[in-house]
Amino acid sequence: MTTRTGGDQTPFQQFVRFLRYARPYRVRIIVAIASLFLIALLNAISVGALQPVFDGLFIPEGGAAGISLPGPIKAALGDHLPRLQRLLPEDRIKLLSLLGAVLFGVFLAKGVLTYLQQIQMRYVSEAIQRDLRNELYARVQTLPLSFFTRRQTGEIMSRFSSDVETLGDASTELFRNALKEPLNILGLVAVLLLIKWQLAILCLIILPVAFLPIAKFGGKIRRRGTRVQEWRAEVNTILQETISGVRIVKAFGMEEYEKDRYREASNQVFRSFMRIWRVDALTSPVLEVLGGIGILIAFGVGGFLVINKSLTPGAFMAFLGALGSLYQPVKRIGQINNIVQRGMAGLARVFELMDAQPEILDRTDAVTLGRMEEEIQFQNVSFGYEADRPVLQGISFTAKLGEIVAIVGSSGVGKTTLVNLIPRFYDPTSGFITIDGMDIRRVTIRSLRDQMGIVTQDTILFDDTVFNNIAYGRREVSAEKVVEAARVANAEEFIEALPIGYQTRIGERGVRLSGGQKQRLAIARAILKNPPILILDEATSALDVESERLVQEALDRLMENRTTFVIAHRLSTIVKADTILVLDEGRLIEQGTHAQLLAAGGVYCRLYQSQILS
Repeated sequence: MTTRTGGDQTPFQQFVRFLRYARPYRVRIIVAIASLFLIALLNAISVGALQPVFDGLFIPEGGAAGISLPGPIKAALGDHLPRLQRLLPEDRIKLLSLLGAVLFGVFLAKGVLTYLQQIQMRYVSEAIQRDLRNELYARVQTLPLSFFTRRQTGEIMSRFSSDVETLGDASTELFRNALKEPLNILGLVAVLLLIKWQLAILCLIILPVAFLPIAKFGGKIRRRGTRVQEWRAEVNTILQETISGVRIVKAFGMEEYEKDRYREASNQVFRSFMRIWRVDALTSPVLEVLGGIGILIAFGVGGFLVINKSLTPGAFMAFLGALGSLYQPVKRIGQINNIVQRGMAGLARVFELMDAQPEILDRTDAVTLGRMEEEIQFQNVSFGYEADRPVLQGISFTAKLGEIVAIVGSSGVGKTTLVNLIPRFYDPTSGFITIDGMDIRRVTIRSLRDQMGIVTQDTILFDDTVFNNIAYGRREVSAEKVVEAARVANAEEFIEALPIGYQTRIGERGVRLSGGQKQRLAIARAILKNPPILILDEATSALDVESERLVQEALDRLMENRTTFVIAHRLSTIVKADTILVLDEGRLIEQGTHAQLLAAGGVYCRLYQSQILS
């Protein structure tokens, strides 16, 4: 039996799945539900008290004071009613004072119970949002690089922000009000039936009709809510792109263009929201009209019954009060349904991401890979991001322990794709890669990636201290080892010149450092990891001469006694490589040392000579 993913599930199945997140908080939910039952009971009592209050006011002069109750309650009390009546004061003022004190106690108890219920349900709602975000983040961390190349960063971020927040609003309404209002309806209907069941049925005939627009409007809002969330994701994407690329925007004078692009996306969000609010705004007046019909029936028929002495004035006022109060929770249910439907649109998008399946997984029989001792082999490896568009075809070579393997070729021939196969960011579509004779698909991903250090042109640093960036991935590491790694990476001097040295925060993506400084921190991070396999992807291509010299010195130290894969734009930096692989249109067309390839007079020779001449 297969499990349906978020995108395939019906709204009801998604809702049931969402309720499972409330299970850890069931004690709080039970306390809140018990409070709701008591609140609904007290609400019915406070409305039903209108009958004894008004009948107490309208006792004929000289008449006996007493308490007026609906017929079914009198019948239920039976012989106890006279004894209860004798306990009450005969004076009308004292009787009304007693009823007022009772009502005050009812309102006080309702206030305390409402506070308790709201605190419990708010806790549950916020806790569910937290749990969803944590689970969603954990899922994203397992997804392969291919997922992130197909999705925009802003679109992914919107699942954590606007989608979960919309879901949070829905869960707040669901757990705080969606349970309360039906209980209020039941309590008030009971009051109506107790006062005059025939009149109640006549007035409540319209009630089922009130739920038709609620269901119809809710479906429209859910569909339109999905569109709102999609446009919100687009707004997030534009914002993320323009902030991270602000230098390019300013350098090309594209501020007005980006303003227009953002404004258009923002307007689309606005228009999508207005389509929702137009439907949402219809709910209340439609239910108001339906409720008005019921009240008119009660007013006409009930008034006739009072005139004919079939209903006391107090009972009539209590009936009108209960009926008027009844349509408020009905309208509130309509509003709650609209909010929940918007949340369901967010829920579908959250579950869609949560159900995204990682393509790179450990096998059930995967083993731990020991530290590399001999060689890495590519054996007839092919790969394509799309099935009918191969990027690499039939790649075979061997890299011995301690060798430097350089990969060259024009842009787009698959150099970076080739090295991305080694840590299993992607798996080959055919052929296989081995380390010490072990197919890397048969070892655990963690043990495989523990073998590798990666330094790229686009250095990734975090908005944290220098120390924590160097020690990233090494939880238990001494300060002495971090300082030593920085010294070997030629980073010690500039780090000590920072305001608070190793404890200085470097900003998002290391924005407070120069390009060369960032690269040296990345090298220090790789040195501290001490991996047997090193991948350098254009690590010095964007640096000035002095920075490149410092970085190259650090790289030379880093590459000692490691198997190193180097992608280099400037061929002069790889002349000492043990093996140079030349790629063209995804195929390995030449391999050998620098001297061998020059002597062969092939593609590498032409590339090298053209760079020397330029």
